[in-house]
Amino acid sequence: MGNKISVDPDRLEDLANELVSKLSKIEEEYKDLHLELYNLISSAPAEYSHCFYQVGDPWGTGNQLVDLLSEMEIDLRMTANKFSDADNLVGKLYKLYDQYGALTAMGALATKQLAFYGLGFTQFPKNANGLFTYKHMGALHQLSDAIDNSKFQTVARGLLSPSFLLKKYRDVPLADLVHKKVAKYLPSDVIKYTDSSKALLEGIQYRAVDSTKLKSFLQTGAKFARTNAVSTLLVTGAVEVGGMGLKISENYAKYGNNSEVLKRENAKAVGNAVNNTVAISGGSIAGAVVGGALGSLVGPVGTVLGATAGSFVGGIVGEQAAKLTAGIAEKAAIALKEPIHAGVEFFKGGFEKAGKVVEGVNKGVDFVNDQIKETIADPVGKVKEIGKGLSKAKETASSLVDGAKVFLEDKLSFF
Repeated sequence: MGNKISVDPDRLEDLANELVSKLSKIEEEYKDLHLELYNLISSAPAEYSHCFYQVGDPWGTGNQLVDLLSEMEIDLRMTANKFSDADNLVGKLYKLYDQYGALTAMGALATKQLAFYGLGFTQFPKNANGLFTYKHMGALHQLSDAIDNSKFQTVARGLLSPSFLLKKYRDVPLADLVHKKVAKYLPSDVIKYTDSSKALLEGIQYRAVDSTKLKSFLQTGAKFARTNAVSTLLVTGAVEVGGMGLKISENYAKYGNNSEVLKRENAKAVGNAVNNTVAISGGSIAGAVVGGALGSLVGPVGTVLGATAGSFVGGIVGEQAAKLTAGIAEKAAIALKEPIHAGVEFFKGGFEKAGKVVEGVNKGVDFVNDQIKETIADPVGKVKEIGKGLSKAKETASSLVDGAKVFLEDKLSFF
C-alpha cells in the first residue's frame, strides 16, 4: 500500500465553488419561505392563528444550515490552499526569502542604530542625581542650531521626514529629529522610559514597588508604545493592504464569472488583512515595550535596541496569533460581504487589470514548478531535453542566418 496521498487542489476548489452556489440558493429559498409563511400567518383568520404556534422558524433554521455549510466551505477551500501551497516549490522559496527578509530588515535597523550611537552622534550621560540626560555631537548640535535658525528649517525637516512637519514637532530641535529618524524615538522619550523602567525593575527586585513607580512606568510606557505604534501600523498596514489588493485581483481573474464566490473570497481577503494588521501590529508594539523595558537595564541605548528586537519577536508572535483568529475574521467578514463587495466593485476596473497580470504570473510559477519537478524526477533526461532544445534553437538560428544571407546575395547581386 502506498504511503502517499494524491489530491487535486483544483478539484477541491471546484467543490468549494459548487458549495457556495448551493449556499446562495438555500439562502434565497429560506428567505422566500419565511416571507411566504409570514404572509400566510398574517392573512389567516384570528380563530385559526393558534394553528401556527408550533410552526418552526425557517429563517432561524435556514441560518443555522447556511452557517454550517459556510464553515464547511471555508475548511474545504483552506484544505485546497494547503495542498496547493505544499505543491508550490517556488512559493516555498519565496516564503523562505520573506522570512529572511524580515530578519535582514531587523538586522539593518539595529546596525544603523548601533552605528549612530557608536559614532557618538547622540550620547546619554548621567546627571548628578544618577538620572540619564542626553547630548548630541558638537557638529550635529551646531548644524541643527544653524538650520533651525534659518529659512531652510521647514525644508530640512520635510526632507528628513514629511511627518516632522506636523505641529507637534514644531519646537523639537532638528538634532532630536535626526535621532528619531534613526532610532525611531525622540531621545527625551527614550530617557523617560529608561528611567521609569529601571526604577520599576529595581523595585520588583528589592520588593519596593509603589504606586508612583508603577504610574510613571505606565505613563512613559504608553507614550513609548504610541510612538512605536505609528510606524508599526503604517508598515504592517501597507504590507497587508498590498497583499489584500493582490488577492482581490487574483479573485477577479479566477472568480469573475461567479459573483457569489467572488463576494466571499474578497470578503475573506479584507478580513484577513484586518486580522493580520491588528495581530501583527499588536504583537510588535507589545514586544517593543517589553524589549525596551528589559534593555533599559543597560541604559537608553539598550532601551532602543531592546525595543527593536522586541518589536521583531512580537511581530512573529502576532503573526502566529493571527493564524488562530483567521477563521473568526473570515466569518465576520463574510457576514459583511455585501457592503465589502460594493466597496471593492468601485475599483473593479483596476482589480481586473491587475488580475490579468497576477494570472500570468501564476501561470509562469506553475510552469517553473513543473520544470523543477520534472528535473527532480529525471535529472539526466531533463538535461538531454535541454540539450535537444538548444540544438534545435541553434539549427533554427543557423537556418535563419543562411536564409538571410541568400536573400541579401540575391537582392544585392547588382553590386
